[in-house]
Amino acid sequence: MFPPTDPLYPYFSILSFFSFLLPLIPLTWHLQAWNSASCFYMAWTSIMGLINFVNSIVWAGNVLDVAPVWCDISTRISLAGTYALPLGSMCIVRRLYLIASAKTALTRIERRRALIFDTIVCLIVPLVLSALRYIVQGRRYIIYQEIGCIDYTYRSAAALILINLPPIASGLVSAYYDVRCLTALFRHYQELKDSFDSANADEEFTSDRFIPIVLFTVLEMISVTPIAISALAFNFSMGLQPWISWEHVHASFAIIPVSPSDVWRSSPLRASSLEMRRWVTSGCGVVIFLFFGTTKEARKHYSVAFFRLRCLLGRDVPTSTSNER
Repeated sequence: MFPPTDPLYPYFSILSFFSFLLPLIPLTWHLQAWNSASCFYMAWTSIMGLINFVNSIVWAGNVLDVAPVWCDISTRISLAGTYALPLGSMCIVRRLYLIASAKTALTRIERRRALIFDTIVCLIVPLVLSALRYIVQGRRYIIYQEIGCIDYTYRSAAALILINLPPIASGLVSAYYDVRCLTALFRHYQELKDSFDSANADEEFTSDRFIPIVLFTVLEMISVTPIAISALAFNFSMGLQPWISWEHVHASFAIIPVSPSDVWRSSPLRASSLEMRRWVTSGCGVVIFLFFGTTKEARKHYSVAFFRLRCLLGRDVPTSTSNER
């Protein structure tokens, strides 16, 4: 056992816990509204936040293999999550573009098609890519002090294709939809602005709907692809290993490597990659809540839930009952 050496401990654990909890709050009414892309993204960010939270607590001061079953399961889920987050943000922007560019509300058939598309892209594709990752999985997992157990990759040309190309491709597609969405939003906003007779209505649309969507698309456009490219550059900088055979890659599969924090922090590139990976995945949960859990519609849901809770606890009574008395 070692004392925690992370200078930001336990702040990362706190962030991860909120990343797990906060996306679950707006998830219910997004399910009711058939916002499948947002729901998948919230679910994945919540799961990733939970995994990061548990890992940061369990391995805060040790590199012992104390939870092999947890590591086997969590690393596979985390692998799928690394694909699902950029794909989920792409689907969110795609849906925003469809809504912003449509002259009428999406029909039930269009929403059903969007649900099928989002399910394939945000759930099935990440699971398939996570399964294919076994091709370049040289060990079951590796344990880093302060970070926990994460996937171990045999860096080769095949690893670059399986690991780095899917996020870059989804980031480029997202950038295309980002530009189209922003163009449609500004055009749609101008039409709404011309149709409003009241300045208050115009202000409400600007502050509660227009600005959060624009900020989300801009943030998504400037973050997804650069992060994916930086991960590709890191793998190149660390050097590629030759692909000799399947047996060579998986020869030491059962051996669990460990790395104390002073070892992996001694390499600036590795430390930057590990820190960026865990902070970005945990930050996504808080970001998605700020954009979709603080709108006027969300505040209405909070008010209704708070009123029902007060009634359930006997702290409040309906207005009609009070008038009768």
